[in-house]
Amino acid sequence: MRANVPSRKKIKIEWFKSKAQFTIERKVSIEYNASSVNSNKINHDVIIKYVMVKEGEPKALPSNSPMTLYKRGLPFLFLSTSGTIGNKIISEELIDDDIKVDDDIVQVIEGKPEITFEDAIKPKEHIEVRTRFDKITRKITIENKLDNEIELDVNFKQTKDVTFKSSDPEPTNIEEPTYTYNLTIPSEQTKRISLELQAKIVTRVTKIKPEFIPKLNQEDK
Repeated sequence: MRANVPSRKKIKIEWFKSKAQFTIERKVSIEYNASSVNSNKINHDVIIKYVMVKEGEPKALPSNSPMTLYKRGLPFLFLSTSGTIGNKIISEELIDDDIKVDDDIVQVIEGKPEITFEDAIKPKEHIEVRTRFDKITRKITIENKLDNEIELDVNFKQTKDVTFKSSDPEPTNIEEPTYTYNLTIPSEQTKRISLELQAKIVTRVTKIKPEFIPKLNQEDK
């Protein structure tokens, strides 16, 4: 596989004739809120970008420069660059349709609710707040439909409502709030990640205060 980036004004053509190390970076980002963590099925997009690290002195390259990728001598992908960092040229990000990521719920264990009250707008009412912490298990299945092995980074990010408890396999790297899994997936095979999560579920209901609820007379009972 090779890449070609046409020359632009103020950039020498020799920049593009030099040899470069060519890599493909794939990642998928996963995070939940209190609602989505209970969804039966979620599909995530795998983001792919192409990176070249050239030999020699760095030279700036304008973003949005056209970039063509060749495979077996034939062009197969036309895209743009997102810019350069030193002697590294990075393509725009694309969705990789050849990698399928399914996210399914496996188990929910509801915690015991804690009940508190908040003031409401009307003085005869208050807001009943029910807060519970659920234990939720989700399974991430990643399928590589390509005819070659791939490297994929799966990044799970904690939110204020959904936090990490454990996983199988364990994360490759942890930099809270992000847990990263570096996976190698052979051609036409799958890898799975099981996530054990804690979800803070809060519900609010406006009710009339007990002292303002009319009491039934004995004869009305």
